[in-house]
Amino acid sequence: MLARRSLTPLLVASLLLALVGYGATLDVAHAAARAATVTAVPQIQSDAAGATAWKVGAPVEVDVIGGTLSAVTLTGPDGRAVRGDLAPTTWTSTGTLVPRTTYVLDATAVAPDGQQSTLHDTVRTGAPPQVLWASISPEGRTVGVDRPLVVTFNQPVRRKAAVEAALSVSTSKDVRPAAWSWTSSRTVQYRPRQFWPAYTRVTVTADLRKVKAGAGLWGMKDTDASFRIGRAFVMRVSDSTLRLVVRKDGVRIRNFGVSLGKSGFTTRSGIKVIMDTHESYRMNSDTVGITGVEAYDLDVPYAMRITSSGEFLHGAPWNYYIGISNRSHGCTNLTLSDARWVFDRVREGDPIVTKGTGRQTESWNGLGGVWNTPWATWVAGSALR
Repeated sequence: MLARRSLTPLLVASLLLALVGYGATLDVAHAAARAATVTAVPQIQSDAAGATAWKVGAPVEVDVIGGTLSAVTLTGPDGRAVRGDLAPTTWTSTGTLVPRTTYVLDATAVAPDGQQSTLHDTVRTGAPPQVLWASISPEGRTVGVDRPLVVTFNQPVRRKAAVEAALSVSTSKDVRPAAWSWTSSRTVQYRPRQFWPAYTRVTVTADLRKVKAGAGLWGMKDTDASFRIGRAFVMRVSDSTLRLVVRKDGVRIRNFGVSLGKSGFTTRSGIKVIMDTHESYRMNSDTVGITGVEAYDLDVPYAMRITSSGEFLHGAPWNYYIGISNRSHGCTNLTLSDARWVFDRVREGDPIVTKGTGRQTESWNGLGGVWNTPWATWVAGSALR
């Protein structure tokens, strides 16, 4: 009996130790299960998430650890999603990110055991490396019916179609057909097929905000301009008759004698335009490469420039052959009184159309040169046609 009683405390103690050991094992198992649950949640990461000046041109990347990406969207303020390539654990944007724009980034990932994780944040892009801006001419002026609309950019444009699509013209009168045409990488011009209708109001908008014009080149603002087409003041010169006929709004009002370029200095035929006017203008033949016995250095009265290369319509009191024969160095000479009459009435953009000299005005030569481009060629210069 003593032996049995002595075993009882030992049995009780053993049972208690067993129970304590079993409880400790359960705690360890629960801790391991909790750890497995935490590490099984996918970890979604993106350096772009929360950025306020994300570099324009840098792709947005999303990565996941411990799971698979099931969906990623990067959405702009217009509701359009940016294109991207999705792989099991990564997503990389391939579409264009616009400068100074806030995008919404959403991503969902799934763990092997089915647990999901999400990312919701914004990405704000910074300034572009280069900014495109436009200068519109004419602006705020009344001009003649031959004045083309010129938009000049501060940088060469590579993506001409995108930039041209951002340009719009509205007129108070129907000017169709009319078209844009690129005359250089920095210049696009607009004109009707025929001269502008007289007394037309023209409004131009270059809405370049967030327009990509080339690698790293973006427009960031819009530019507006307006101008008026005045009366139709058209001058026509004939080499065969040596006369200049002036019509205002279609009515013939004056007829002057002229003297054009002599042999070796042929005046250009075609459409030219009054570019600027000077009551007195010094003409030195050295500036146009004329030397020797033909050299001159004169203060010319009532000088009206009509080409970039140096042709003027002007008074020539030293030329006694006006209306009789061609004795100039390429300019269109008038008598002093006739030149003053014209000078007092012309404005920028008034056309002077010369015929019969056998030498054509180049399309690049002055504001009026573009009117000498055949219409089909002009339209082909548009990036949208």
